[in-house]
Amino acid sequence: MTTTHLVDLVDAHKHAYGVSDAELARRIGISRQNLNLWRTHGVRGLPARATLEGIATVIGCTYQSVLEAALRDAGYLDGPWTTAAADH
Repeated sequence: MTTTHLVDLVDAHKHAYGVSDAELARRIGISRQNLNLWRTHGVRGLPARATLEGIATVIGCTYQSVLEAALRDAGYLDGPWTTAAADH
């Protein structure tokens, strides 16, 4: 199982609020299957902006933090994990 920064953000919200994967995915605007693929195979490419904005809105995080997580997962950023760690 691959752990991703983006899924870590989503899962922290899921565990804090006790929401199901299906409901969380619906609120974000993705399928439950897509969320499960991210968990098992990682985020292989940069999700659509609307998806990232949906994640930010649902989990109460800044768009910048969610974008940074997605960019790290897709291999576009290296170095210290700063923005999202400061927000959550």
